Amino acid sequence: MIPQPIPGRIVIGVTGHRKIEDEVQAAEGVREALKALRKALPELKSTPVVFSILSPLAEGADRLVAREAVSNEGARLEVVLPLEKDDYLTDFESEASKDEFEGMLSSAARTKVLPPAPTRNEAYERVGRYVVDRCDALIALWNGRPAAGRGGTAEIVAYAREKKIPLLWVHTAQRCRLIIEPGEGFREALLQGLDNYNGEKIAAHQIEEQTSQHRAFLEEQAEASGLKAESFRRHWEKLSGHYCRADILALRYQRMYYRAGSMIYALAAAAASTAAFQGIFLPSLPRIALLEVFFIAAILGVVLVGKRRKWHDRWIDYRFLAERLRSAFFMSAARVRLETIRPPRTLRLVEPSREWINAAFASIWDDLPPAPDGDPMILPGLKKFLLRAWIDDQRVYHDKTSLRHGRRYQRLWRLGLGFFAVTFTAALLHALHVGPEWLQKTSLFLAIASPIVGGSLAAVRTHREYERNSRRSAEMARHLESLTEQMEGAESREEVVALVKEIEETMLHENEDWRIVVRFHELEPLA
Repeated sequence: MIPQPIPGRIVIGVTGHRKIEDEVQAAEGVREALKALRKALPELKSTPVVFSILSPLAEGADRLVAREAVSNEGARLEVVLPLEKDDYLTDFESEASKDEFEGMLSSAARTKVLPPAPTRNEAYERVGRYVVDRCDALIALWNGRPAAGRGGTAEIVAYAREKKIPLLWVHTAQRCRLIIEPGEGFREALLQGLDNYNGEKIAAHQIEEQTSQHRAFLEEQAEASGLKAESFRRHWEKLSGHYCRADILALRYQRMYYRAGSMIYALAAAAASTAAFQGIFLPSLPRIALLEVFFIAAILGVVLVGKRRKWHDRWIDYRFLAERLRSAFFMSAARVRLETIRPPRTLRLVEPSREWINAAFASIWDDLPPAPDGDPMILPGLKKFLLRAWIDDQRVYHDKTSLRHGRRYQRLWRLGLGFFAVTFTAALLHALHVGPEWLQKTSLFLAIASPIVGGSLAAVRTHREYERNSRRSAEMARHLESLTEQMEGAESREEVVALVKEIEETMLHENEDWRIVVRFHELEPLA
């Protein structure tokens, strides 16, 4: 199944008064705010933009904005409550209000209850700040007056301004006039990164073939572990296409980046060797040196094309997304619940590329169907499946990767040693004037060209970090062995879920470490 483009989800926070004098006019102001919000977003070629409304569902503004916003195509409601539901219900006097709250709460895609606060007013202040910290834009239905109490609308608006969150203020004391305060604006890098990813072209048969193979592997492992594959099929059908697409793209850009790097070092060696050859053997034909100019120009061309098309950045970004999605198969099998309402802006990684990856993963995860009702999880089967299909599979992968990188490092090191020997011999022959003139010229050429070629091989070895990656994978394999023992000894579902989260975090840290290693190895011109 070919995956649909991952939507860019804009989180809209809500704050405002509980009593709105003219709800019809206020609703019109909210609709105008939503139109203005959509108009302010960057134009995207391949990415649909949808809204998530983050609301505490208090009476008045919270519900009014939620009702208007969820009417937009693809929009959904996410609820954060300041108090436990039964306690919160006492804030609503009429049965009709309570029924409306229950109905909206039941339709929410996600619900979170904040930890207890010392006082009720502090609970309202916390929920208001929580909304601001986790939204991309805030719609406020506010009369412009100071707050009547702690956590009031004026206080939350002031906090949003302090955080420079885009504010769409429906001024309830001025016939619901819309006032827009752009703040720092929207994270265009996030939406643009996601749009670039969605716009990548892959042959349909390539995704279908790889998706089919991957899903068959998971289902085979589930059945062999004593689990019913149909319990996970709906999740895996959603995840497989996205995972395989990210994996295919990561491998594509990895190949482009590696080939470009090897080409740069080869062309640099060719350029220097050409100059030496012309100067030693053909001094009367200086035009041959134009080949050196050609090689240098080719190096510059490869670097410019690689940077313009972002082969390096796309490789590491798409690999990180693929690894997050790989873990998602097993988190969904263990029925792990993730916090999908966004982390505070102050805690987000500042690297724009990582933001779009996290947003893409959250969007995919949020769209997974709920687990089937009455779906008991057989603990021994679940443990066996996680071990076979995930932990052992990754341990074997890292063992092989460590061995492969180690062999490549040794091969290039020995080859470089060979060129060093050639350089030493040629320099000695040239210094001693051994043999006829042609042999002396050849010795001089080899004394110049061999260290250049040897240096290029050493640069390839360093550029691809074979030794470091070999050691990293060996260490990761040992750590996965330890996690295997812990999984085998887990006696409850809670222990298994905790281990699944730890394993995912471990793999993400390993991927982050790899990312740090390779992110500074950009393509650079050499000559």
